[in-house]
Amino acid sequence: MFTLPEYVFLPLKWVSLILVAIVFLNLIYFTCLSLFGLRRPKRDYDLKPDEKKFVFVVPAHNEENVIAETLESLLHQNYDNMLFDIVVIADNCTDETVNIVKGYSEVILLENISKPEEPRGKPHAIDKYVETKHWEQYDFVAFIDADNIVDTNYLREMNSQVIAHPEFTAVQGYLGMKNVVSSMTASGYAAVYFITNRALQYANYRLGWNAAIGGTGFILDTGYLAEYGWNPRSYTEDFELQVELSMAGKHSGWNHFAIVHDEKPNSLVASHNQRKRWAQGHWLVAFTTTVKQVKTLFKSETLSDFLNKIETLFYSYSMVRPIAFLFILLFMCIDARLGAYLPDLFSLLRFWVAVEFLNFLIIPTVYFVQEARPYFHKQTNFLAKILLFLRLIVAFIWNSLTYMVAQIVGFFTWFKPQNKWIKTVHNASYEE
Repeated sequence: MFTLPEYVFLPLKWVSLILVAIVFLNLIYFTCLSLFGLRRPKRDYDLKPDEKKFVFVVPAHNEENVIAETLESLLHQNYDNMLFDIVVIADNCTDETVNIVKGYSEVILLENISKPEEPRGKPHAIDKYVETKHWEQYDFVAFIDADNIVDTNYLREMNSQVIAHPEFTAVQGYLGMKNVVSSMTASGYAAVYFITNRALQYANYRLGWNAAIGGTGFILDTGYLAEYGWNPRSYTEDFELQVELSMAGKHSGWNHFAIVHDEKPNSLVASHNQRKRWAQGHWLVAFTTTVKQVKTLFKSETLSDFLNKIETLFYSYSMVRPIAFLFILLFMCIDARLGAYLPDLFSLLRFWVAVEFLNFLIIPTVYFVQEARPYFHKQTNFLAKILLFLRLIVAFIWNSLTYMVAQIVGFFTWFKPQNKWIKTVHNASYEE
């Protein structure tokens, strides 16, 4: 611990103040945004007859434990079967995935499309499919992960929404969970999704801003693919697409009723590896597109378009809080006087505590009671319901803390090559 000379201390002091300002701006923005999702979601469209043509695209690498259940959910869509097809991209599988898919005559199989020396992973497998031009005969591509269970009305909801809202280039569906209580780690994911489906996605939709693309359960207009192509550079092809849509002045909607149930990791190690990958991709996209995003602000044609781009820019730095805290702590280790600029240690402490109380207790309570209702109904008595609620609260806090570690690691490793995908092993059955 040192007492730095003033010419060193003062610059660090101002850096600390700037970091604190960034943290508070980020915190207040997302807290205020979450309040717009408190109203219960309702359709802003009428259900329409089946019209649009869709192709489900399912990238798969060694998914023998889950692929059959996924395909069954896709084949049993409550939608005209002449208006949708299913493509499985079986990328260099070494298990029984290919044989299982071959058992479904209705499914189109693309096998071993990546060569050993080529980049591997979901974004690149999709890129190989896009190169085939097969998708050109459809109106929309629906991206689905190989471990997903898709609600029977998924296509009917999407079809009706894009007919009512032709301005949508992409629509993100509701991300539910297959394994809500299989582990505390999985419960943490579930808690986060129960909140973000409303506090981020539906809130943005109500404000007329773009929904975040979640990696699975979203549809994309084939006209956009024809014009802009598929350009994966990172582990987070979904976030790349989200930024590209915003910069191009395109609109992405949110559908609370087109539901996809996703499987999340049960182990902390698998969870950390997955979220580190997300963080690396997120930081890469943020750092390499910030200047472009700022430039496109001045090309906005409407106020709505301008605000949409501002929101995307804010979201690009949604992981900034743990990084800012880390740097202030490092400064404090050099000179203890800089500890005065930690948000919990200066004059806004009461305000900070009040906001975090809202974020970690009040808002989660509202969203858990509403979004986790099917899981509460499964509990046999009132005590079991209370224990599930407490589990979600604790898991949400645990998830938030452990995700900070992944975000920090991702921040310091974002520049590494992002073309070697380490997949998450899937094996859960649908809990519903």
